[in-house]
Amino acid sequence: MPRFYFHFEDGHFRRRDAEGMILPDAEAAWYHAVRSARELFGEDLLRGDVQPGLRVEIEDEEGRPVLALTADEVARIAV
Repeated sequence: MPRFYFHFEDGHFRRRDAEGMILPDAEAAWYHAVRSARELFGEDLLRGDVQPGLRVEIEDEEGRPVLALTADEVARIAV
């Protein structure tokens, strides 16, 4: 199974995921990114204080971008 890395950014600082997570596919990585972003940005999302720079980026084990989600997108997703 592939390893995915989840990098979080707040517009000023980027927290790189050095460990990653082994998941079955990109869809599972997407779900993990949404859940993780909601945990990390949760209070801001609940207050409606969504900063434009808040985002999570997913990379595969080769360092290639898989996808990126902004906090605004995460707030609108029904999972």
